[in-house]
Amino acid sequence: MVFAFFRSQTLNAFAKLKVADAIAEGRDPGVNQRFLKAAASLGLLRSLDGGGFALTPVGELMRTGIPGSMNAFASVVISGGHFKAWENLAYSAQTEGNAFEHTFGQDVWEYFTKTQPEEGALFNGAMRSMSENMVPVILDAYALPSSGTVVDVGGGVGSMLCAFLKAQPGLRGIVMDLPFTEADGNAYIAAQGLADRCSFVGGSFFASVPAGGDLYTMKFILHDWNDEKSLAILRTIHTAMPAHAKLAIFEAVVPDDDAIAGPARMMDLNMMVMCGGKERTAGEWSALLDAAGFQLTRIVPTATFNSVIEAVKK
Repeated sequence: MVFAFFRSQTLNAFAKLKVADAIAEGRDPGVNQRFLKAAASLGLLRSLDGGGFALTPVGELMRTGIPGSMNAFASVVISGGHFKAWENLAYSAQTEGNAFEHTFGQDVWEYFTKTQPEEGALFNGAMRSMSENMVPVILDAYALPSSGTVVDVGGGVGSMLCAFLKAQPGLRGIVMDLPFTEADGNAYIAAQGLADRCSFVGGSFFASVPAGGDLYTMKFILHDWNDEKSLAILRTIHTAMPAHAKLAIFEAVVPDDDAIAGPARMMDLNMMVMCGGKERTAGEWSALLDAAGFQLTRIVPTATFNSVIEAVKK
């Protein structure tokens, strides 16, 4: 465990120096053999018999400009504000307070949008890639309706929703996020050829969300917030949802068994450190939804530690 950061910082340098791009394009990556051998020991590269290196499937994920690239995700998590906030994990461990705000005197969203917009752009790119990687996992586990309107709450530029609409041509969609995302959202929807079936609505999910949808979705939203804030978001959605509609939340469900809870428990610490949020157990999800006027109908596991938490209005 002490040496774990050796691995993550090797990955960080591999991402920032775009080693994968250089090797894929047959260029000199500009790093020494010792670094390349270490990257190979982590499974990013494989040594060739005649000399040189080739990318492994894991290393391929570190290329930029490819669907599902993990390059931006690695860079933004293992360095910058994210990494510095984790240096103050002890503060969160003692107080359950937000170590990011304790470190920088501002919340993570202000930091990404105003103080360090370049880092924020990297974060947005990372989140888009995460959506690209998660969508096939969700579609494998959860059957979307063949018709109706999907409202994706806090959906960014609409990458997940557009993938859903492509998977189900009979669906229409509304992606809702903060107003400053609207121009990029409309451009993304148009680029996907879905402007006739999908629209963007700017606003705050603490105030209102589009009414009249048949399925309301959220991915990696509620774990950003404590129970009080999450309850406010869910009540806003409850107000907008027709009686027949369903709510599908794509997030972690923390197992009660310590032996298998590792990834979800580590992500729970991350949410505490970065934004004062949390991951939740099945019982905590049920209680939160119940308090907002929903009934938990089922939890559908996926191939990752995230699940589909489905609910209806009581």
